[in-house]
Amino acid sequence: AIDEGHQVTLFLASDAVQLIRDAVLDNLVGLGTGKLRELYDAIVAGGGRFYLSGMSSKARGVGEGDLSGKSAEMAMPNVLVRLALEHDRMFTY
Repeated sequence: AIDEGHQVTLFLASDAVQLIRDAVLDNLVGLGTGKLRELYDAIVAGGGRFYLSGMSSKARGVGEGDLSGKSAEMAMPNVLVRLALEHDRMFTY
């Protein structure tokens, strides 16, 4: 989507919030999708933004230190609702 000029915003919730940790970004490789770090870097380079569920993060020990230097921030459910209303397309994959 970024390569085609679209704005990309990701809201990570539940166990997905752990994907923002450096150890996960640097070591996770998906079958057929490649290295997570490369995908993350491409999204950030294209102006993409990450939001992490604050409640999910707290429950899983993901903190502000995990977000340091990243294009990411903690967000509450009202932010997810706002993002859903602001964007013309959403999907879960």
